[in-house]
Order: sequence, then structure tokens, then C-alpha cells
Amino acid sequence: MLCEPARMRDVAARAGVSVITVSRALREPAKVAEGTRERVLSAVAAMGYVPNLVAGSLKSRRSGFVAGIIPSVAHSIASEVTRGMNASLRADGLRLMLADSGFSPEEEQELVAGLLARRPDALYLTGVTHTAVTRQLLKASRIPVVETGNLSPCPIDMMVGFSNFGAAHAITAAITMSGRRRIGYVAQAGRAHIDRLQDRFDGHRGALENAGLQLEDRRVVETEFSYAGGAEGLAVLLARDPDLDAVVCSSDVLALGVLFECLRCRIAVPDQIAIGGIDDSELSAQCVPRLSTVRVPRFEIGRVAGEMICRRLRGETVADPVADLGFELVMRETI
Repeated sequence: MLCEPARMRDVAARAGVSVITVSRALREPAKVAEGTRERVLSAVAAMGYVPNLVAGSLKSRRSGFVAGIIPSVAHSIASEVTRGMNASLRADGLRLMLADSGFSPEEEQELVAGLLARRPDALYLTGVTHTAVTRQLLKASRIPVVETGNLSPCPIDMMVGFSNFGAAHAITAAITMSGRRRIGYVAQAGRAHIDRLQDRFDGHRGALENAGLQLEDRRVVETEFSYAGGAEGLAVLLARDPDLDAVVCSSDVLALGVLFECLRCRIAVPDQIAIGGIDDSELSAQCVPRLSTVRVPRFEIGRVAGEMICRRLRGETVADPVADLGFELVMRETI
């Protein structure tokens, strides 16, 4: 025989507080004294209470969740951003719901439509390239929107990121300053519709030109976003130019794939081939030799984006809706 589910008033009675206090402790925990909040949460756990968020949202016109669309769950590149955002949102009693677009603007459009139908309080996107329909949907929704991971003069609403052009320019310039002249470029496929990839390609090309070098088609390879893709990219480059002396990659994932392939082929790094990446993933500081790269403030991007959303939902003004958090060149052992 099934038991009746616990109700909010049952939790209130067990915790010795009012129903309103239970509701506030679950929806806006920062506004409830710590001791009271702990009693409420203890009662919730003991009774297995699950709040009816749908009913609550109909009354308050707030769903209590923020929707986020990331390009991929592979290799945890987006994990630090979402962790930083979650840290900000949780302080205001908000919950984060994620979806994966697979780097596809069309898939992102479908996800935006589906998520907006569930009435999120706010939404964050990765990158600044979206379909016209996506932009129209978000403008019409009238909810806070934050684009992350890049910069643009025309944000939909708010934006937190860094210059992908500058990041790629910096790592390529470091390689040219080390005396390398036969420099290959391994990039994730999809430059035509992924703004971060296009900006990184342009930054790489700009640094080569500043060094008096030309970007040659035979020294550019586009591949899948994986360690295996990086390894395959190096093999293609070496087949085209056996005298290659450096490789710049559009991400650390690809750069690590290049490094692993060099180790398998007994190619000395950096003596024979120098390698540079972008992102500064956790593995980049632990591999041997350690990868030279560009550190991107992923956690801080998420934290600031979350703070922007919270301030807007509290009715406050965000003084600077476009935040450039910069990047840092990290020279280790592969250049």
C-alpha cells in the first residue's frame, strides 16, 4: 500500500516553523537563518519531501532554474564554467539545467525553443554565433541571457568572455619568437559556424604575418575534437611537410593528441617540434613534457555570468553587461 507523499505543511510541523519559512528555505536559502534552514532541510530529508515546483512557479512566475547550453560534454572543457556559474546561482537558490548542442547552431536553436517552453528564469549560451531564430526567440523571451566564452560588439543581452583571437595570437607569437618557421596548425573542424574557432584561426594567422610568415594551406588541418584527432592531425602535417618544426592547436585536447603522437613516434619535444595549445586543461600541467598553452579563466567566466544573472533577477542593474576577463600565456616545456 502506497503512503501519501509528505506535504509542505507536514515539513513545517516537523521543523517547528511556518509553511512560508519552509518555502523560503527551499527557494531562497540565503534569506533564512542557518539554524532554521538546517532544521527545514533535515525535516525534508527525513520525510522525503519533494516540493511541487510547477505549482510554485505558476504563483511566483519564477521557475527557480537557469538553463544553459554547452557545446559538448567531452573532455570537461565546459565543466569549470558550469561549476563557477553554479556556485553563484546556488547562493540565490537557483538551479542549473544543462543541454549539449554538439557544436551545432541548429541544435542550439531547437534546445533554446524547448527550454524556453519550460520557462527558465534565465539562459546562458556558449559563444556568440547563433541562428537568427535563436536570437529572435531570446529577445522575445525577455529573460536575462548571458553569452560566454567569447566577445562580440553585439551581445544579445550580457556577455562574459575573453579574446579568442588574442589567445591564439599570443601562443603563436611565443612559438615564432622561439625561432620556429615551419609552423603547422591543427584545429577542430567547424570553423564556419563556431566563432571561437574562427577567431583562433585569425589570431594564429595574424601572429604568423607579424613574424613575416605566411599561412600555407598545406600546414592547416581540421580534425575531430579529440586526442585521436590531434594525433591524426600531426600525421597529416608531417606527411605534407616532414621538416615541420612547430604545431599550434586550437585547443589543449588537440595539442595533447599531437604531443602523445610525438612521443609514440619518438619525435623530441620541443627540440624537433614545439607544441602550443589553448585552454590550459588540467592534464596540460601534468603531462611530460608539460604543455605550453594559454590559460582561460573558465571558472571565473561562469562565476561572473552567474552573478550577472542573479543581479538581474533581483531587479538590480548590471553596470557593465560585457565583461572581458582576459587570458594568460603559460610557458611550460613544449616551446
